[in-house]
Amino acid sequence: MSNKIMGKSVNPTLIGAFIIGAVIIVTMGVLFLGSGNFFQHSYRYVMYFTGSVKGLSVGAPVQLKGVAMGHVKEVHLVYNKDNDSFLNQVIFEVPEGSVMMTGGASKQKPEKKRLTSYTAVHQMIENGLRGKLQLQSIVTGQLLVAFDFYPGTEVKLMNFDDEYVELPTLPSDMDALAKTLDKIDVEGVAASLQASAKGIERLISDEGLHRTMETVNETLVAYRQLAENLDQRVGQLSTTADAAITDLRKMIQTTDGEISPMATRITDAAADLSRILTDLHQRLQPVMDNTEATTAAAVSALQRAETLMDNLAYLSDEDSSFVYRVGETMSELKRAAAALTVLAEYLGRHPESLLQGRQPDTAMEEK
Repeated sequence: MSNKIMGKSVNPTLIGAFIIGAVIIVTMGVLFLGSGNFFQHSYRYVMYFTGSVKGLSVGAPVQLKGVAMGHVKEVHLVYNKDNDSFLNQVIFEVPEGSVMMTGGASKQKPEKKRLTSYTAVHQMIENGLRGKLQLQSIVTGQLLVAFDFYPGTEVKLMNFDDEYVELPTLPSDMDALAKTLDKIDVEGVAASLQASAKGIERLISDEGLHRTMETVNETLVAYRQLAENLDQRVGQLSTTADAAITDLRKMIQTTDGEISPMATRITDAAADLSRILTDLHQRLQPVMDNTEATTAAAVSALQRAETLMDNLAYLSDEDSSFVYRVGETMSELKRAAAALTVLAEYLGRHPESLLQGRQPDTAMEEK
């Protein structure tokens, strides 16, 4: 029954070939289908590092803001004949869907989605997307590629004839530290440290320093004794101050008892003074009213006097008509006075003329 099944012989070669084929199929399925990436589309990008990439191996993770989005596919050393230098070329792969996108591109065709993703990458580069090498493990010294945004940094691209989109990089923290250390004058720093050590040694061995330290110790002892004396004195002063405060409180209470009646008297006096002022105001009000009326009358009289003086000044002017008329009147009065004088003399010689009238001959005599 070992070589026959149901009356038929079994070929061992066929059984062995079937088992080997099954193992191969299972292995290929695990390799290509087990990870779920066999039929998945991915994008590849290229970067160039001027520094060392020791510790970066194929399969190393590629992160964006700390989240894994791909892995390194190839690492090559390339020669740049333009400046006679060597560069490290790193090609990494990002599976589709590793970075979720928002907007209308998710509803477009795959080729449109790829173009949109490349456009988004260029936009991120303008916003500061840069790649750096970071330490993955301190124990093993393995590196990874970390992407983040560094706005304001320079975009350094080699622009070689590559089939992949190039992403800009920045020196790693270790490279930046190494460049900083290279700029430090180690010999100068060592010389300065040596000189400082010698100076400290001379200072420690100086006898003057020892004497100063002894003086400082004596001063500290004196300060300690002074502090103890002050502590005792402060206790006594505190007791005296408490007694003084108690006496002051009693004096304030006594003063407060005396001030209250005084304040009452002052208030009454102020009320009496207020009443006196009110009565005086009532009495003075008519006088003030009469004074105002008198002042108004005086002002009016002064105004009339001023008008009279103006008129008199006008009348006394030698060019005024009034003065001229007065002059004529005076002349007439003068002639009238002369005539009266002649009449008086005539009547004195001939009083009878009052009854008889003036005689012609008499008139001739007068002539």
